[in-house]
Amino acid sequence: MVKPRIAIIGAGSSGLTALKQCLADDLDPICFEQTSCVGGLWNFVEVDDENKDPHPSSYKSLIINTSKEMMTFSDFPIPAEWPTYLHNSLVAKYFNMYADHFKLWPYIKFRTTVVHVSYLPDHRWKVKYITCEDKDQTKENPNNEHEEIFDYVIVCNGHHRKHRWPKYKGMDEFKGEQTHSHLYRRAAPFENKRVVVVGIGNSGLDIAVELSHVASQVYLCVRRGTLPWIMPRLIDGKAIDQLRSRFSDAFLPTSSSAFTKRIVQIVGPHPPSLQPTTPLFAHHPTVKSDFFERLSTGTIIVTKNILELMPDETKSIKFVDGSIVENIDAVIYATGYHIDFPFLDREIINGGPEIEQEFEDEYKENLTWMYKMIFPPNYRNIAFIGLFQPIAAIFPITELQSRYVTSLIKGVISPLPSPKDMDIAIRNYHKKNRKQYYLSARHTMELDYFEYLDKMSQELGCYPYSLEILKKFGFNLWKLVMFGVRTPIQYRLLGRQSWEGAKDAIMAYNKINPIQH
Repeated sequence: MVKPRIAIIGAGSSGLTALKQCLADDLDPICFEQTSCVGGLWNFVEVDDENKDPHPSSYKSLIINTSKEMMTFSDFPIPAEWPTYLHNSLVAKYFNMYADHFKLWPYIKFRTTVVHVSYLPDHRWKVKYITCEDKDQTKENPNNEHEEIFDYVIVCNGHHRKHRWPKYKGMDEFKGEQTHSHLYRRAAPFENKRVVVVGIGNSGLDIAVELSHVASQVYLCVRRGTLPWIMPRLIDGKAIDQLRSRFSDAFLPTSSSAFTKRIVQIVGPHPPSLQPTTPLFAHHPTVKSDFFERLSTGTIIVTKNILELMPDETKSIKFVDGSIVENIDAVIYATGYHIDFPFLDREIINGGPEIEQEFEDEYKENLTWMYKMIFPPNYRNIAFIGLFQPIAAIFPITELQSRYVTSLIKGVISPLPSPKDMDIAIRNYHKKNRKQYYLSARHTMELDYFEYLDKMSQELGCYPYSLEILKKFGFNLWKLVMFGVRTPIQYRLLGRQSWEGAKDAIMAYNKINPIQH
């Protein structure tokens, strides 16, 4: 029997686990990667004259906001001796170790850009791509263009490519430097300068805090007028994403008000004029425990939204409350990204013009219309991995999504419902999302980490059911699964493609050690 041919676009965290899972399920994959390395945005790439707008990259100091125990792939644990929170260089190293361990390198076509993916009458996909390999260059084909036919396409190249720029009066005439956080790499170029940072997500606060140590003054522009909930990495010496156990979720529902009070005790109260106006989890939280310290020293000053950038030589910026700051050397827009897949017809992403028009006022161009955050209802053989925003780690979700997709291709789980039923499920998801989260472009793809993983694992047959764990592994492991670190390795204990090393890995992650820094 001929193996289904699978095109995987992107070799970042999503593409690597999709490729590994295709091989585990005896499919025939090829992975297209624009750059010369795996790991996507976790690789540090300089911005210079030869590379003025590189592919997404970490800035030099970036440390991930999820603990290694919660972000690891389930059958290849991040080394237990590594720090709790990893520098971007260690994340990139982990992906290379993963590719080595599962022998993924021969299946990745590097320095290759997918330029178009089209749906064929026979329900397969034509993938057109350009490779930079000199050996493929001919007079007849100077751009090294190629076309191949695939049975299935898995899109894994993420949504951190097309920068979102705000629109302010005077931007075109402003004499100071203007750049996007996408291009930020280090603080040194801004030493002794006056800088405005626009945006209060993780990148905006990271950059503002880092700049506050070298710039003469940093202004942090809060466009909504109030700060988000700002979380610490650690609470009582424990990683914040490890506080929820299966037992606590089942029998001791978290009190949002009590949790909020504990957050305030640790990071300090928000200034009264900047107090969040919504509940703790109505926004995507920002992790930055040293922000208030820098705020208290005056090295960061929080401002309202920008009204106008002045065109004169004073390099002044006026804010909506009427205040003005002068001699601004640089403005850094940490304002996120548009969802953009230029090689695909847009209706595959957003469900078509009727749905797009219905949600246009709320979601703008950031609407996605995907069943389980993976499948466009009208196309049975294309999947999107990693097209979501969790309040937790991304990698375990992309792995379970990949396991779901390949299980579907292999026919070992129930097929997808009808397009009509998928549309209903997607509509219910967006309805729930609008009730739970503040309406913004950032929250169009929000999902609950634990709820999503548990539901997907139940359908896959790898959910760590309490009684089955007790019967198969005994009381000690059962106790760790119920009360300990809720690591994604738990999804390799039972069911298809369980891993014999899962028990030992879970026990290693749950050893009572001082938190590692």
